[in-house]
Amino acid sequence: MATPLLFYPHRHNENGTYDSICLKCFATVATTLTEPELAFHDRRHICDPLLLTERYLFNPPHSQWPATRQPNELPRQSND
Repeated sequence: MATPLLFYPHRHNENGTYDSICLKCFATVATTLTEPELAFHDRRHICDPLLLTERYLFNPPHSQWPATRQPNELPRQSND
């Protein structure tokens, strides 16, 4: 069976610390001295809507703008 994708991959830094990176918003979730400490921060991470909006990954429920629009693209008008 294939290993599930890590949503928060960890990297070991040259200074001995560990980072956890969110694959949705690409933010550094936490930097700790030991890798097991990262699990605590991974479970509590919530992506910042501002970061997601800047990357066109967040579409608030009240928005008429699609999440994947290009910066110069206008919203679609409904034919109601």
